[in-house]
Amino acid sequence: MFNKENLFAAAVLITAGFLGAAEAHAQNTRCYTLESLQGSYGVVIGYGANVAAGIQAETLDGKGNLTRTGINNQPVVGSPTGLRTVAAVTSVGTYTVNCDGTGTINRIVTRADGSTATAADDFLVTKSIERDGRLVATAIFDIQKDPSVIVPGGIFLTRTHTLRPTGACYTLESLQGSYGVLINYGANVAAGIQAESLDGKGNLTRTGVNNQPIVGSPTGLRTVAPVTSVGTYTVNCDGTGTINRIVTRADGTTAAAADDFLVTEAIERNGRLTATAIFDIQKDPSVIVPGGIFLVRTHTLRSDTGPNANPPLDAQLQSLACGTNPPTPSCQATVNVWNYYLVKNINAAATPLVIGDGTRTLTVQQYLEARATAGLVNR
Repeated sequence: MFNKENLFAAAVLITAGFLGAAEAHAQNTRCYTLESLQGSYGVVIGYGANVAAGIQAETLDGKGNLTRTGINNQPVVGSPTGLRTVAAVTSVGTYTVNCDGTGTINRIVTRADGSTATAADDFLVTKSIERDGRLVATAIFDIQKDPSVIVPGGIFLTRTHTLRPTGACYTLESLQGSYGVLINYGANVAAGIQAESLDGKGNLTRTGVNNQPIVGSPTGLRTVAPVTSVGTYTVNCDGTGTINRIVTRADGTTAAAADDFLVTEAIERNGRLTATAIFDIQKDPSVIVPGGIFLVRTHTLRSDTGPNANPPLDAQLQSLACGTNPPTPSCQATVNVWNYYLVKNINAAATPLVIGDGTRTLTVQQYLEARATAGLVNR
């Protein structure tokens, strides 16, 4: 049975009991079934070499039926300036699953103009948890069998599906805190890194740097320049939303930009959802990198370890795991080791944290931050 404060994420999941090596081995002997794919999933769609992208909220009913709704951002065919179009797209269909977590999806896709097309996908469960003796898929990767029926040109596409909490709506308060933002431009021609603050009331600030090519350089020289954004955001019950920003370039000039986003990972805390990962797609080409470049971003919630820090526990864990004292950053051990220390050696009442399959390597500080993000008391 799960603790009330569930952490639904591709990597971080909280359980009310310790998932040890023997139990993990037992899980591997069980079969995936239709019920393993059940709940609310956030779906991110990648087209070719990042020529287009889609974000969709998906429901799998555990009986082999799916519904999916969202948007696609794709290039306007023939535009010399890289203009793009954003359009609604939906899918309804069925899925089958094999004992080993592979399976197939068959869908009817409805385009923005109301026309329909059939599509089929092969998938693999890439992460799962065990709940009451049943495997639950927390991350799925699928490959469409044929080229896109939305974006013209014979484009190949793949999708990642990540399980999200159910039973509550996303609100402005769901997007709150310090996020790290990674920006990808086109086929990885440029990149940006930004620290972002979302205030839970619909306001954002973002500051960082962009690394981009110098136009015309025969040797691939690059430039790194500061960039900032201030703006507002709205969010819908299903975790989709929009961002509107004013971007300030390194030379002081400004430009307006707008983005569509989807909450891809979240935790539930006291009945309220908190977004721990967000994927966004800029509606129009970059206002920083020239050439009509398409860009997407991933936002990851970063824990504030200040009020959640626990130096005595930090010291005990590091001493037991590595024989050293904090803040030695190289002290790493698997999550199962930390769980063992908390349950067996330090405080048997401490609720253990499981990340992935329980064997991920973390530093002591990363482990305590993950617990704090999940709303667990570090004691």
